[in-house]
Amino acid sequence: MASSKNTSVVSFSLITILSVMLFFTFYSCKKAEKPESEQEQTTEITETPVEETVKYIPVLRWSCFTKDGIEEIESPYDVPATIFRPWTETLRVAGAAKISNNSYFLINRLGLLLLPDSLEKQPELITDAMYFTDTTVSNLVSVENNPVFHVYRNSFFNSKASESPLPFLIQYRTENKIFFPLLRVTDLELNPTAETVHLMYDGSSWTAAFKTSTKEKIDFNYLQFFSYEPLISLTSVPKPEQIQKQELSIDLFKQIVCNYEFEKAPERVKKLLVQIPQKFSLDLNYSNEKSGTPVNYVRQGAAENALLFKGTVKDFGTCVISLFEDGTTYFSGALPNTYILRNGKPVVFRLPKLPKGFIYNDFVISGNILYAAWEEEFFYQTARAGFISVDLKKLLYEALAVADAKKAEEGVSPVD
Repeated sequence: MASSKNTSVVSFSLITILSVMLFFTFYSCKKAEKPESEQEQTTEITETPVEETVKYIPVLRWSCFTKDGIEEIESPYDVPATIFRPWTETLRVAGAAKISNNSYFLINRLGLLLLPDSLEKQPELITDAMYFTDTTVSNLVSVENNPVFHVYRNSFFNSKASESPLPFLIQYRTENKIFFPLLRVTDLELNPTAETVHLMYDGSSWTAAFKTSTKEKIDFNYLQFFSYEPLISLTSVPKPEQIQKQELSIDLFKQIVCNYEFEKAPERVKKLLVQIPQKFSLDLNYSNEKSGTPVNYVRQGAAENALLFKGTVKDFGTCVISLFEDGTTYFSGALPNTYILRNGKPVVFRLPKLPKGFIYNDFVISGNILYAAWEEEFFYQTARAGFISVDLKKLLYEALAVADAKKAEEGVSPVD
């Protein structure tokens, strides 16, 4: 969601989240006075003062990516400007997933970030120069409860694309914290220089498009493949006969990887976003802990020239969360080991406003902490990037409990 698109969507939720967002306001007030452009990142809701004697552990933290790793910052406004580069060639979150009770960010050109379940702990960066130096990573999924991701070199932007062909599927082994190659294009009996231009995993099989370039022509191969034995158990270099594959026509490939109508989305997703008026268009990247590669659900708005709301929605089992590009967040259900919030009715809040030209994109939760990636984008390019860590228990449960108690004292029934 762009900021200009939010008023009609967010307005209905302000009564519910008024006290919640005051935590953001208080956190910003503890910092030294900053220019107006920086203060607007916190929240527009500042009507109710907070007692100066009340001390809260910060409800959020900001981090950015540098060539040396992760750096904690006070806000994205503090990050020095950097050069825009194609998104395949720069530092950014390329995937986020919760796998076997661990939560991860896959960071392009940096590594795999293990995300803790508390703001008092620091994330752990695991890296390997072979897969994170001059390559592109994407598509972080769970295969047999193990983190697996796609690695490649983009032939259009990367001059090293034809050098030393890499395995295109990599597993992260949690027991010894190493990255292990799972599949190469030669295991599918393809040209060693074939580039994996699209890869999708549905929880049991893979669908992929491969491009082979020569001076004379460019060829594409469309395949669906799987192995009877789990890929992660093939400890030696897999032989072609161990991989079951099927050639696909381009039409069948498109059917498999196409967008789906929003009406076909899971019921939990439709209930979560039911308050978004039908006149608006939706473009949602959806996944759950078992679904594999995210799929897209789209809706064409009823209004002429309908505004498009782009976001990510994830089902974590106990709760379902949707995050739009402007930070508007929908939450329904319960955090781990807590009660169902508001009897399962959606609660809506907005993360701190980002500088102009920045968006929120992928996210994941670890315990009570929401980790949301942000980046500065322009067309197909990305510059500054990082993530925000938000304590949802403090933001939602504790703040709303305080608000309900205050309403009860005043004789007003709390929101169900």
